[in-house]
Amino acid sequence: MDKGLLLSALVVEVALVALALAALVGNACRIGAVSRRRDPRLVAVAATLAAAVEGKDPDEAALEDISRLPGGAQIAVFAELGRSLAGVQRERLAQVAAEIGLLARGEAWCGARRWGSRLRGARLLTLLGAGEGVVPRLLDDRRPEVRAQAAQWVGDHPDAASIERLLTMLQDPETLCRFTVKDALLRVGRPATEPLLRYLSEHDGAPAADALELAAGIADARFLAPALTLCKAADTTLRAGAATLLGAIGGSQATDVLTELLGDDEPEVRSGAARGLGKLAHWPAAGRLAECLCDTSWDVRRTAAIALRAFGAPGLLMLRRVLNDDDRFAREMARQVLELPADGALRAVEPTEGAPEQPASTEQPASTEQPASTNGDGQLLAGPPVKPARPSTHPDPRVPDTELLPA
Repeated sequence: MDKGLLLSALVVEVALVALALAALVGNACRIGAVSRRRDPRLVAVAATLAAAVEGKDPDEAALEDISRLPGGAQIAVFAELGRSLAGVQRERLAQVAAEIGLLARGEAWCGARRWGSRLRGARLLTLLGAGEGVVPRLLDDRRPEVRAQAAQWVGDHPDAASIERLLTMLQDPETLCRFTVKDALLRVGRPATEPLLRYLSEHDGAPAADALELAAGIADARFLAPALTLCKAADTTLRAGAATLLGAIGGSQATDVLTELLGDDEPEVRSGAARGLGKLAHWPAAGRLAECLCDTSWDVRRTAAIALRAFGAPGLLMLRRVLNDDDRFAREMARQVLELPADGALRAVEPTEGAPEQPASTEQPASTEQPASTNGDGQLLAGPPVKPARPSTHPDPRVPDTELLPA
């Protein structure tokens, strides 16, 4: 091959690389120069906004300085400050945004034809705590990203109509929307109780299961009646969700029903009942939970053992007794749970199934003290060894408990 041709190609490549490097360096210098010119202005504007949220109204000159900033810089300054504000301070920041026309711009974006602009407007108004007249309409937007952002806004501005609309969105076909709606309703909290009660009375199946999940996060005592009713439902998912809800509410009726559900035909329900008893630290059910260590379902055995561990002294005594049980599956599970650190055992009482929407936990650490009704020498456990509720010889498909439990 001609050496001259190779040399020419090499020169061209070197020249292209040099041009690319020069372009990168030039762009970096330009950005640096713009930043140096803009930084003093941004610092001054940030100081003005910080004073405004503390109650010092900006003068005309300060508002003019904010207005002269490019749109992106305005949003950046307001966003940096707005994320950490709430209540009156956020209202004051929104007032400044209204005076410079930023709120009007956000409301106009919410009505734009391009969905990206609508999303931008909804995010800006969510940040500033404004947009009551335009954002709720975006709950019906054709784009799931916009609907999800509107649902997030409603979580900060709940009213009866918007809460009802959020509940209808539990059946949204997009996962993003359903996840955001559940998060928003959990942030709404107790004001969503009555709408949820009506929703539970009018729906069944998957929508009712989602409502039970939300009710467990709110844990209002008014959910006790529907939870007791749904514990008898034919749908396994509803019974399991009702058991989780009873475990969040508590009370003598709840613990009695949860103890009965330990004998349910479905392992999902038995596991939910055991988890609920563990959350409530209902130590009188320790004997029944010990029987569940011989269950044919690994998840039921695991949940029952962890619930016993959460009981403190009575549960620990039960687990130690099971170490001598004839059932090797019960022995293995008891051994694994006894080896868990105390904080790991308490954390493991929480559900491990794939529900994406429990952004907040309402559990309280279980007491590790022996109940007053048990004496120091373990009178609770006196008598013959615990007999399993189900046969201790299990079918071949049952897998030994060799998996590690979560720490």
